[in-house]
Amino acid sequence: MITGLIENIQETARKNMLSGQLIANRIHDSAMLKAMGTVDRELFVPERLKSRAYADESIYINARNIMFSPRILANLLLLAEPDKDDFVLDVRCGTGYSSAVMAHMTKAVVALESDSDMCEAAQQILINSQIDNVAVLNQNPEQGFAAQAPFDIIFIDGIISQIPENLLSQLSEKGRLVCVVAKDSDTIGKVTKVKKINGNMSYMTPFDVDLSGFSRFPFYKNFVFETIS
Repeated sequence: MITGLIENIQETARKNMLSGQLIANRIHDSAMLKAMGTVDRELFVPERLKSRAYADESIYINARNIMFSPRILANLLLLAEPDKDDFVLDVRCGTGYSSAVMAHMTKAVVALESDSDMCEAAQQILINSQIDNVAVLNQNPEQGFAAQAPFDIIFIDGIISQIPENLLSQLSEKGRLVCVVAKDSDTIGKVTKVKKINGNMSYMTPFDVDLSGFSRFPFYKNFVFETIS
């Protein structure tokens, strides 16, 4: 009975996220709404943060990994122009939430995470969620994954100071890379899209992300998914 009540609360929160954060902010892409309405966001955060899973705020999972707010993530992913036939590289995937969303919108996702514990947690969450078109690999995200390149979409989770050349070299023709670029002291992050056209990289910065409310280097000692055995 208690489990059913919690599931109902989470389902209501997910519906409110769609209507209050996405649709209310002119995000009407049906594939995006379906994907974000399907993936259980609360599964991808530690137990201590589950009450904030659907809030209109970005969540720091640990000192290096961030889950963008649903609204920011949706806008970033739409900028990548996901298609059902796309092959995706998700860089610094953290617990795998962005990978899970993209898995519902594209053909397959390779997700990279350097933290071995978090990588293992992401793998287990995706298995439990019955998402079988994502491969989570424990390796240096900045190196990309040349063995499976090129990629139609490269998505970089979190905030970076510059785009690694290794990743740009792994874009397919007409491929898109999307990320948020900011220096450590910046209060505004530049959302950056790179598109490969005729072998050349075309750059655009369509909008900014306000980082003034972001704690850039928080530290949580306990990264524990209590629901995972």
